[in-house]
Amino acid sequence: MTDAKLFDRYIEGERPLDTETLSGLPLDAAYGPPAAEKPGQYPFTRGIHPEMYRKRFWTRRQQSGYGTPRESNERLLFLLKAGMTGLNIDYDVPTKVALDPDHPLAEGDVGMVGTSVATQEDVEELYAGIPLEKVSSTLICQPPASAFIVASYVLMAEKRGIPKDKLIGTIMNCGFTQLVGPTYQSNTTFYPIEFTYRVGLDVMEYCAGAMPKWNLVNVNAYNIRETGVNAIEEAAFAMMVASQHIEGLLARGLPIDGFAPRMAFFTAAHIDFFEEIAKLRAMRRIWAKMLRERYGAKEDRSCWFRTAIQTAALALTAQQPMNNMVRAGLQTLAAVLGGAQSIHTTGWDEAFALPTEESHKLSIRTQQVIAYESNVTKVADPLGGSYFVEELTDRMERAIVALMDEMRAKGGYLALFKQRWIEDRITAGRFDLNDRIDAGRLPLVGVNCFQDEDEKPPEMKFFRIGRPMIEDRIRYIRDYRKARDASAVGRALDAVAAAAGSNANVMPSVFDAVRAKCTLGEIGEAFRKGIGHALPV
Repeated sequence: MTDAKLFDRYIEGERPLDTETLSGLPLDAAYGPPAAEKPGQYPFTRGIHPEMYRKRFWTRRQQSGYGTPRESNERLLFLLKAGMTGLNIDYDVPTKVALDPDHPLAEGDVGMVGTSVATQEDVEELYAGIPLEKVSSTLICQPPASAFIVASYVLMAEKRGIPKDKLIGTIMNCGFTQLVGPTYQSNTTFYPIEFTYRVGLDVMEYCAGAMPKWNLVNVNAYNIRETGVNAIEEAAFAMMVASQHIEGLLARGLPIDGFAPRMAFFTAAHIDFFEEIAKLRAMRRIWAKMLRERYGAKEDRSCWFRTAIQTAALALTAQQPMNNMVRAGLQTLAAVLGGAQSIHTTGWDEAFALPTEESHKLSIRTQQVIAYESNVTKVADPLGGSYFVEELTDRMERAIVALMDEMRAKGGYLALFKQRWIEDRITAGRFDLNDRIDAGRLPLVGVNCFQDEDEKPPEMKFFRIGRPMIEDRIRYIRDYRKARDASAVGRALDAVAAAAGSNANVMPSVFDAVRAKCTLGEIGEAFRKGIGHALPV
């Protein structure tokens, strides 16, 4: 396949080759009695588009990122050639908390669970050879680091002559859930939560005004679920996080229909097949009703619940790891039948490490088999009308809404987060899940049932990162700092600190700082200086 065709996949979209069964029976776009809700109709329980995948498949968007930007770029190009249709770029922990690779607190984490990015040049190397106007990118980073990531991405596009209003993609930009779910300490150590939330709104406000094709937030329900809570809590917490963002933007005077169409979600597909399908159907209906009835949205697009799905890593096991292929396949099918807009199929070896090239490729092939061979894409919401699925959808909706109402009555998401009510629910969910597994009430094949007494650990090729990569990154960032105009850097960082300490949107000062070759860590430190927040010793 030529590079031009490779990069045109996302723009052109993919669809079934015909609309028949394997035996040649013709299929309608959707089924149901005349009076029933149809796909593409408010409140969108059955899908946000009338024909769903019959017109366009979901985006195959495998999460990737490790080591240096150059290494991550190589993996991205490998995945695109294997059939990935959108980028999903994860950053390492130092990048996400706005630390440079040579910071003492970054030791041991550089490039380990995502790519290490600290400069404008890093971003350019990460995207080398990838046309930004043809490939949709999801950038997995929370505020305040997301301000640097967006500014660097836009400036890279400008260098290439691509206007920012042509850029297509998403900044995750969710300050409550990105690291390890909405746990208190992980989200308050590096910045106060109020500042994190505020910068997230700054980024959203900028994107809403300047980047009409760009999603300004991806509410991370997936990381909420991976803490061990159940599907009802995952959905309710995510909806309340989204409400917090909506109310913050409305308070700034932004019209609901001016930003709601660019809000999206990142949701888990866990192992309970029908519950996950019902959860997604219920979330679409809840979102539509909430946007129209609570927030007064007039446009249908504002009411579309759009979600990327990742199959649950929490369901994967280190014991008998090949079983994970089956688990991931079932979860991917649930995401498709539930109406996802993009899907990441978790690699079978991710119970141990980041995926190898081979397992990453198998994840893409899993999605391609479902898309092209199973024929489940030829009818929108094929489970709609099932007595069980409809009843389960209704019950999920009632349970999710009840929990949302309880949270609103207690003061809303931000207040409950600060009171650690959210963390208490997560802790209870973790203990409950562990107790059910230990007692055998939640079967895990190869773990608490169907174990092989004489089983030997499989011979596996694990993904590994060596110490030389970290040392190279440390040398790079130190050399980078030496080759700049120090006075320009100082002035730009002073402006960032002043913006952080005021009520101004930080984005203009962050853009200027990136142009002056300030690093991500320096901008992060200027944020802390401006608000008077010190890192732990």
